[in-house]
Amino acid sequence: MTTARRVFFGLAFLLLASGGFLTAISWRKSRQSGPLAPDPRVSEPSPLPTTDPRVAPAFNTLRRGGSLAAALDLLEGAAAKDSLVLRDGHQLAHALGRLAVAESRGDGSVVSQCRPDFASGCYHGVVEAFVQARGRVDMTELEHLCAGAGNNEGPGPLHECVHGLGHGVLGAVGDVEAALHHCDALEPDLDAWCRDGVFMEGMSSVLGVSRSDGVSAPMPRHADMEHGGHAHGAGLARQLPVDLADPYSPCDRFDGPYGSACWPFQGFLILRRGDFDAAQALRTCDRAPADWVRDCYRSIGLQITGLFQRDAGWIIQQCGHGRPSLAPECGAGAARALVQMDWSGARVAQFCAASPTLWKDACYRTAGAFLATLAAPDQRKARCGGVERGYVDACMRGAGPGGRVD
Repeated sequence: MTTARRVFFGLAFLLLASGGFLTAISWRKSRQSGPLAPDPRVSEPSPLPTTDPRVAPAFNTLRRGGSLAAALDLLEGAAAKDSLVLRDGHQLAHALGRLAVAESRGDGSVVSQCRPDFASGCYHGVVEAFVQARGRVDMTELEHLCAGAGNNEGPGPLHECVHGLGHGVLGAVGDVEAALHHCDALEPDLDAWCRDGVFMEGMSSVLGVSRSDGVSAPMPRHADMEHGGHAHGAGLARQLPVDLADPYSPCDRFDGPYGSACWPFQGFLILRRGDFDAAQALRTCDRAPADWVRDCYRSIGLQITGLFQRDAGWIIQQCGHGRPSLAPECGAGAARALVQMDWSGARVAQFCAASPTLWKDACYRTAGAFLATLAAPDQRKARCGGVERGYVDACMRGAGPGGRVD
């Protein structure tokens, strides 16, 4: 597999891995799916262009004055019939969101028509396009925009929108530190989702072919499908410089909440260095900066789960290559990915139930923590109440009051 193709393969989950970080599989489909990709070393075809006849009707609907909701319906229908459309659903939904803002002359209120399908790509695309259309960053205005994405079913749409805000703010200001400071201006809890978006955008923008100085060169972002595949701005490589000789770069430069937002993505870079061998990646985590070893293990679990789409047994086997005392953290990372891929909680409940006994507490606490970021309080209680006996309390501890432990 060439470097370029492996980068594309990895980005498929890097784009998923945060706040909704997570695949081209819609959460509705994921509830019905069994183990996918029997061989993780598969060759991956090029992403579908928006002019492909399987998806062009969705984009043409917007160009002809139709609604974003109608366009997403068409994309869902195409994905139900074709696995390639399903695979690229996140990027395609992202492009639909961008196009909807362009066709509405910069009206960000179209975000209310987005939905969590396809790893929430629609939210991300709308917010990025809205920020670019405004040409400035007004965090009060942006927070108000995302408030319009919420609904009575839970905070998931709001959080996904704010995650997209992180993408858009970095694209607007062109500097990670400045974008993170903008995120700091948001309400508590929302700021973390925004930071996730900043780091996801920063890493996806600079991953590419290595330059002679050891810093990765820019590559087209997932958001640019509708814009001919070009990257926005000439300074993408300066947004978040990555030293390819250092397996812990760039996250070893960040502390506190910034480090917590960065490390979920570091696992992809570590896996990429070792040809996506989980055992090798976990050994690299063992040598990570002491304060971040636990986060490194979680990142590997998060990334391999979303990237390879395998069953619980395979994930447990991969995480089991790590140190016994830290393997539960890898399992917890997998739990985070499964929640973000399936908001119903069914997939993560199955995984935690299949996990070794010593992993279960961390698995259920993480499941509860991230379910709490997506579901309303009564739904959290119902979902945690349905897990195996003896671990309901662990799930509820993770879920309350606001959930999310990084």
